[in-house]
Amino acid sequence: MARAKNEDKRALILLTSKTLFAQKGFFNTSISDIVSETGLPVGSIYTYFKNKEEIVKVIVEEGWADLHARLLDHFRSTKDPLEKLQALIETFLPGLFDDLDLINILLAEALDYTRIEEKLEELTKMIFSVLRSLAKNNDIKLEYSKKEMEVALIVYFLGILHAVKLARSTDIGVSIPEIMEFVKKSIEKTMGLKV
Repeated sequence: MARAKNEDKRALILLTSKTLFAQKGFFNTSISDIVSETGLPVGSIYTYFKNKEEIVKVIVEEGWADLHARLLDHFRSTKDPLEKLQALIETFLPGLFDDLDLINILLAEALDYTRIEEKLEELTKMIFSVLRSLAKNNDIKLEYSKKEMEVALIVYFLGILHAVKLARSTDIGVSIPEIMEFVKKSIEKTMGLKV
């Protein structure tokens, strides 16, 4: 007889696994570690997930989907590209920064399971579209081709994530608000606009 699924158990497995993957690494975390930390029997883990690869995929997909949905809601609620850029800076990035475990997983050895390249491609297309609209509306000539801008956005985004990870987990002398201020100023200087 199949076990009945319980959303609280599923959430506990995901939350515990997320913490373990972020702290110990994906490959250094076993199903036994998840069982030990959750206090659930091993069969309960397999009631919800086939294996730990599926667990990490769900963690990343659900975490990213939530952030992405909030950003899309903001993007759909306005036609103004400056407001869209502000939503990216004031909503999407801080939401991602609040989830250090997700950042650690996105940047860690579980890359084969996170499909980060798809997420980066989608995000860079959205940002490029906003920047192109901003440039057009404000008679600003973009100095970069679309491909150069995509490369720059990926380097910039991944650099920000690494900086946030280090700021939260070490004493490098840089805070999250300082990182956000740098992001705003660099956009303002590049685009010549107040964000």
